[in-house]
Amino acid sequence: MTRPRAGRGVVLVPLLVAASVAGGARTASPAEVSVLLSGADPGAAWKTGYGGALTINLFNVVGGEIEGFRQGSELPGTSLFTLSAKAYIGPSFGRLVPYLGIGTGIYRESVPSGSDTGTLGLLFAGAKLKFPFGLVVRAEYQWVDLPLAAPVDLDHRYFIGLGLAF
Repeated sequence: MTRPRAGRGVVLVPLLVAASVAGGARTASPAEVSVLLSGADPGAAWKTGYGGALTINLFNVVGGEIEGFRQGSELPGTSLFTLSAKAYIGPSFGRLVPYLGIGTGIYRESVPSGSDTGTLGLLFAGAKLKFPFGLVVRAEYQWVDLPLAAPVDLDHRYFIGLGLAF
């Protein structure tokens, strides 16, 4: 009596199923690029700004970021450009990543009577919501420390952003 032989399909099907399940798993994204839309306080002086950020994530807990902004002003001929380096701690809770961090950078504030350039400090808190295909939505609130010499004070900045993780 001959025993029926199992075809290649019997062995191949479980391998294909295992490969498709493993292939669908997404590893943590080590980097993000975001476009940002901001507001600032005191509100009487500042209006909408825009910027961008490049973020590097380490071990899904610690992050570093380079962020640039141009903040518009209600005052004629006045604007603020900032470039900051930031570090934060932000553990993931599923798709949600709350974070808290510090930063430092440079600024250039232009006013009709001239301009001022100097350094700034940041303390910030925010949250990211990660979606499939690498889409990231984020919101952040920053406490900005400009020197007293800055012509127009900026105390706080807040923004929303849309980015891609890769």
